[in-house]
Amino acid sequence: MSRMIRRIFHDQRGQSSVEFALVVPLLMLIVVVIVEFGRLWMTVNVLTSAAREGVRVAAISAPDYSRVHAAAMNVLSASQVNGATISVSGPTSAGDVRVTVRATYAPITGNIIPRLAALQLVRSSTMHWEH
Repeated sequence: MSRMIRRIFHDQRGQSSVEFALVVPLLMLIVVVIVEFGRLWMTVNVLTSAAREGVRVAAISAPDYSRVHAAAMNVLSASQVNGATISVSGPTSAGDVRVTVRATYAPITGNIIPRLAALQLVRSSTMHWEH
């Protein structure tokens, strides 16, 4: 009897399956978080590029607000960022123009990461107006 009990407690045939079942949810969570923050970083970079492209057009035009808006929207639509608003201010007394792009980040994971649920992103860029 003691030999059978000892054999049951020293049998390791299910150990790998149990370890796999314990580790996989943690690995999946890490992958999802990496993907989500990668998307967030990409969206911030796209908004920055749109603001820069818009202010570049504003700096060399009158500034023509429709051309500035179109230039920034071209960058946003090429990257499939929807629902962004673009505002242009200036030229100021110092001769600067500023383009600000605002968007709400929509995570693909829903509300798993609570602080990302409705994150407002704002990027702006300023250049000297060449008149």
